[in-house]
Order: sequence, then structure tokens, then C-alpha cells
Amino acid sequence: MPTGQPLPDARNVLLQAGRRVLAAQGPGALNSRAVTASSGVAKGVLHRHFTDFDDYLGALVAEEARRIESIEPLVADSASAAVTDVLEQIFTPTMLGLASIVLSREGLRRRLRRDESPEVPLFAEATSVVADVLAAEREVGWIAEDADIPALALILVGSAHLLYVSAGEAQPAHDAIDRIVQWTLP
Repeated sequence: MPTGQPLPDARNVLLQAGRRVLAAQGPGALNSRAVTASSGVAKGVLHRHFTDFDDYLGALVAEEARRIESIEPLVADSASAAVTDVLEQIFTPTMLGLASIVLSREGLRRRLRRDESPEVPLFAEATSVVADVLAAEREVGWIAEDADIPALALILVGSAHLLYVSAGEAQPAHDAIDRIVQWTLP
């Protein structure tokens, strides 16, 4: 795009470019040059809208956290079906790529933490969503009344993350995720 041309909604254009880079090339390829090349803008445009690259990554993570927080089960005929569905919605290639970046960049993690919390961004939101689903399932009697919802949510999110990471480029089979969920739920 020529210099001097106004770019409507430049922040969104840049954030979508980052998502494209993550999807096509993975987290190792996500840098300011790749983002500006993918969006077709000069590097200065990125720095006009974000103080530095960590600020840009923080915006991408915040956008992904909002997506995760809005997840609700699409399938709800059993506790395991609902939780499996939610986990499959949480662990997208974009989330996994951003999670890898967050885990490897301490400075970014510090910026993103709320109130000096030790929680890891994206995983905290994922755990909260899974805990909400488990609590709702406990209300309808699908999960034992004395179930430790916070612990179950942590176990499920951690186990699913390991399953997705070990699957690499291929997504784990639905049955593999469902087996973990069924094994974990009381």
C-alpha cells in the first residue's frame, strides 16, 4: 500500500495479518516483518498503532482471550460431550500458536497478567470457561455435587493442551479428547 494512503481499521488489518501468519507458518514465523508483509503495509504502520511488538502480541492475545471467554458448548447431551466440545473450540491453531508465544516470552506474560496474578494468559481463560461448563453440569446433576470443579478444569485444560501439542500439525482425534474428558470426570 502506498505511503500516505489512509488505511481504514489499521489495527484490525494488522491483527488479522498476525492470525494469517500464525495459521500458515506457525508461531516461529510471527514477527513484525511477517505481519506487515501479510497486511501489505509499511513497518511504520505497525509501530504507529502499537508501542512495540509485545504490545501487538498483547493485542492478539487479548483478542483470543475474548474469543475463548465467549465459548459455550454447542453439544450438551452429556457432561463429557459438552466439555469435549468446549475443549475443541478452545484449542484452535491460533490459540496454540499464541499460547506457545506467551509461554516462551516472560516479558509478554508479565505485561498480560492482571493484578500480578500467577495465571498464564489464555490458559486462565480456558480454565475459567471449562470450570463454568463443569459448574453448570453439576447444577443439572451430570457431575457429582462434591466434585472439585477448579481442579477438574485445570486437569482437563492441561491434558487437552498436551494432547494438542503432541499431535503437532494434525488435530487430535475427537475420540482422544473425549477419552480424556470421560476418564477425568467423576
